[in-house]
Amino acid sequence: MNLNVLRYVIEVEKSRSITGAAKQLFISQPNLSRDIRELEDEIGFSIFTRSSRGVVPTDRGREFLLLAKKAVRQYQALEHFCTKEEHGSLSLQICVPKAGYIHTAFASFLTKHAKGRTLSVDYRETGTMDAIRDVCLRSASLAIIRFSDRYERSLFSLLKRKELAGEVICRFEPLAVMSERHPLAGTSVLTADMLEQSVEVLCEDTSLADYLNEPAESEHFPSVIRLHEGSGLPGLLSHLTSAFAFTPPLPESVLKDYHLVQKKCQATRSGLNSHGGQNAHGGPNAHGAACLPGKMTDLLIYPEDARLTRVENAFLEAVRQAAPAIQGDRSSRPGD
Repeated sequence: MNLNVLRYVIEVEKSRSITGAAKQLFISQPNLSRDIRELEDEIGFSIFTRSSRGVVPTDRGREFLLLAKKAVRQYQALEHFCTKEEHGSLSLQICVPKAGYIHTAFASFLTKHAKGRTLSVDYRETGTMDAIRDVCLRSASLAIIRFSDRYERSLFSLLKRKELAGEVICRFEPLAVMSERHPLAGTSVLTADMLEQSVEVLCEDTSLADYLNEPAESEHFPSVIRLHEGSGLPGLLSHLTSAFAFTPPLPESVLKDYHLVQKKCQATRSGLNSHGGQNAHGGPNAHGAACLPGKMTDLLIYPEDARLTRVENAFLEAVRQAAPAIQGDRSSRPGD
């Protein structure tokens, strides 16, 4: 018997459905059914039975679930007491997107708070749904997730169902990043029409769209390279002088090291749909004209019932201080 399996059966009771619980837990239905069956074999009685109302606890299962919930709460309190507030140690489990300002904040946080302390830090760069899963399962105490504004309503509904609190860290408009040798690198005013002859490099995290059963943000321009590991993006753009990508504002050090420029891109008449706005899915409109990606949000999430520790609050304060750099005007100007 392990703690995760206890959390699994608690979610099944809440969902009244193994299929529904599996979706909420981000695991497959067969694996969840197997874990419950193995737990029932171990304890010697059935926890659930199927009825017209769905999956419901048996009499003994109901008693077991009360004790399981108590055990999970006690474990969380014990974990908090033993590992979070030790003055001689620094413990932190976080999930974040690939973001230069978060790297900067993390380094600043360690420089200020880690001296002379024993470190136990899990710093994981993950996609949105992996981060939500880890926070739900308490394998991460908090996470920063990144999403397009087109998913905002669905995402906040999901977070509410999972009893996760959220705080906006920053909002930003993606910039067009390209090699200094790109034909448009010296252009003072960049428009969507100008980019139609270039190759767009996409490195989008589609896990949220897949989970919500919504179409992922499609390519914005006709020629596309889909990059499934975003860490290689600066190097690719540096060498592929006909390509560009829409990214969060990059640190000046990255632009300099890879000989890149980043620019704001404005829509033109052909980049608008018949209502004067972007295509609803972010991609080319019905006439094949290019559209620009929407705004992005970086959001802090953590369990609603959690009390953030001094260490976690110190890290978040470093992130908040670093975040304005991503929201400011970091685009290249003529002559840069």
